[in-house]
Amino acid sequence: MRKLTQTLTKSGLLAVLLQRQRSEVIRLAERRAHRKHIRASLWNTLTWPYRALTAPRLVDVSAERFCRNHPAPDLNLSPGQ
Repeated sequence: MRKLTQTLTKSGLLAVLLQRQRSEVIRLAERRAHRKHIRASLWNTLTWPYRALTAPRLVDVSAERFCRNHPAPDLNLSPGQ
């Protein structure tokens, strides 16, 4: 009697190969996402001073308005009124 060669499916090797392929794809995607995150963090750290200095400012808003001492309003305390 002749012995039959098992197929990949029957031997279970197909499942093993597919699982390894899936694991590799997931690992590569995680590495890519991590590199992207690190690159974005580094870029933001290096560029925030430039963005802060070149950000558009409102024309009428200034700190001077809030820091200036305003004289107290004149109170009219005469009894005739």
